[in-house]
Amino acid sequence: MNVEEQIKKMIDDFDGSVSLYVKDEKDNVIKFNENDIVETASCIKLFILIEYYNQILNNKISREDKIKYSSKEDCVMNGSGLIKYLDDFELSSKNIATLMMIVSDNVATNKMIEYLGFHNINNTIKELGFTNTLLKAKKLDFDHYNCVGQTTSYEYARAYEMIMKHEILTPELCDEIIKILSHQKINVMITKYLSPKYLDRMCDDKFSLKFIASKSGSLGDEENDAMINCRNDGGIISTSIGNYIFSIFIRDFKDYYYYDDNIAIVLGAKISKMIFESFKKHNGSIK
Repeated sequence: MNVEEQIKKMIDDFDGSVSLYVKDEKDNVIKFNENDIVETASCIKLFILIEYYNQILNNKISREDKIKYSSKEDCVMNGSGLIKYLDDFELSSKNIATLMMIVSDNVATNKMIEYLGFHNINNTIKELGFTNTLLKAKKLDFDHYNCVGQTTSYEYARAYEMIMKHEILTPELCDEIIKILSHQKINVMITKYLSPKYLDRMCDDKFSLKFIASKSGSLGDEENDAMINCRNDGGIISTSIGNYIFSIFIRDFKDYYYYDDNIAIVLGAKISKMIFESFKKHNGSIK
């Protein structure tokens, strides 16, 4: 079986739903259920970051703007991040945006939604042509919201493709987004089964991994039937022989726990490894 057939069998055998879209620079595509509307979880933060740079481009805000955090007023203990453990502080908007992305900080996300404007974020999403993508939660507080947003694996991949090809904003701002995303600390679904020699930036004579610029998302609560259980990831995988976009959303499975061996994480990581190895084998083509 070729790589596409192998992936199809894995998806068919999985007790859950999988949406996948992968594209290389030669326009080869591997896709399954790519237009299904899915829960974003923290993947919606990519679109918030795009709006951040859109407002910088239009001189509405500055990277140096100061954003204040109050542990009394702003703290949300449920969900991801580290700001919730800190005392009051003041940081630049750029630092808040970076925390939102590289450690998926939900308090930082809430501050960015407030700073940029909920409707402004969704308006820009629509203006960019993403008809199935939407930020739903005005605040990432799972005592009040059972969802974060919606997208499709195709639209999530397309957002990365537009950034990679400098089709939005300016080339400099796209590269700044990529730089932030390349410092991602939560990307186990993409990297779990990749060889350490590539992740440690070691390489052979012909092939090396340059960077992974990504944003993942997870949601689920065994005691809350209204909340969709999902594990998602996507981004730009850049190598010495070319780049490809990887976007995967997995849901409706029964393993609710947040750990690296969650069955959805394992499935996604196996698919990621297969595509990575096929890309290397075919000299810059995913198949």
